Amino acid sequence: MFCPKCGTQIPENDHYCPTCGEPVGTAAKAPAETDHTAMFEPEDIERSRYLAGFCYFSVLFVILALLLEPNSKFIRYHINQAVVLYVFGILCGLVAIIPFIGWIASVVGAVACIVFTVMGIIHAVKGQAIDLPLIGKHIVVRYD
Repeated sequence: MFCPKCGTQIPENDHYCPTCGEPVGTAAKAPAETDHTAMFEPEDIERSRYLAGFCYFSVLFVILALLLEPNSKFIRYHINQAVVLYVFGILCGLVAIIPFIGWIASVVGAVACIVFTVMGIIHAVKGQAIDLPLIGKHIVVRYD
């Protein structure tokens, strides 16, 4: 077996190239674990999916969701992602203080924030618990 990236010969049982570190074999085929929907009860998802979608709009909806469904793990998952998006949006606004480069980075970040918000709403309303790109992997919360 040879590395698809650098062409180095790889021993049979290795899952990574010893030269460049590229995943090969079963390591290359392993999907990223970003879908956590199976961790939640179907009744919880069905009961709270629309309310979870509203959490991406405003902190007021987050507070409302916590008051209406305090034990919903599905809502808490989406609240965690929404709060990280809020922080990301604030940081994008702060970067705008820096002339030129900060302005560009702020606009790019704001567009990303809007896209991620729409993705979060769609995932919640569909009853899915899928990590958002870039920010989802930074949320470490146990739901068991």
